[in-house]
Amino acid sequence: MKSRFTESLTRPALLQNTRLQNTPFQGIPAMELRARHHNYLAQPFSMELVDYDDQIRTIALAFFIVGLVAITSSLSFEAWLLNPAIIKKNALLELAQSMFLILAALLQAWRAFNTQESNLIREIHRGLALFIFALFLCEVNEEFISSSMLWNLLETTIQLITLLAIFGFAMHMSRVIKLVTGNLTQILLSPTILLSIIACVFYVCSFPFHRELFAMNKNLAKWFEETLELNACLLFFCAGLAGNIKSAVVKNINGAVPSPGCHEQSSQ
Repeated sequence: MKSRFTESLTRPALLQNTRLQNTPFQGIPAMELRARHHNYLAQPFSMELVDYDDQIRTIALAFFIVGLVAITSSLSFEAWLLNPAIIKKNALLELAQSMFLILAALLQAWRAFNTQESNLIREIHRGLALFIFALFLCEVNEEFISSSMLWNLLETTIQLITLLAIFGFAMHMSRVIKLVTGNLTQILLSPTILLSIIACVFYVCSFPFHRELFAMNKNLAKWFEETLELNACLLFFCAGLAGNIKSAVVKNINGAVPSPGCHEQSSQ
């Protein structure tokens, strides 16, 4: 009788311990769904870039791009129906394009000077910043700001400096072309580069409408041109928000990573 009473007293404790042991979160260390560089890459696609496999990242990017293009094109079409003047020079669509381009260039430049990644990644961000800024200069209509001779001289000077900077950057990157080609797959698979490439494709697709190569209404062709360019500028902006190159690209542009043997010899 005494043994049964003792067993009845200890059974709840045993059951309680069993419940605690069987609880799925007991005894398991806390897991945080973070990227390896979460302190730096606190922006969209960082988790897909590091922790998700290529298929999931590709599907996520595809849905994002399709949804973004569909929403932007729908809003642009509705706005065009309400006010056909938005497709003219210096109107709403062109102003939105310039705004997204300058923001994208600033984002890439900011990441180029603030990233803690390798020099190769910093150089890629600098190259994107220069390229997007050059597109911004092409989109800006000088007549919208000023038609004075002084402004024309200033604009020409800025364009010349940008062109020289792009040429110098190309010469600099040509010295490390083997390093770039060795990491080419990792670079191209990053959301930043993928979004930038797709944005360039949208720009190329707008060219036939700009030249009126299709037999359609001129206003409709102009809407297609401006909407494709708007989507391109928006994708460049999203590429700046993504702002991360594949984390496997860790080599240094200024020199190869020393081997462990060399490190041991130098320490001795």
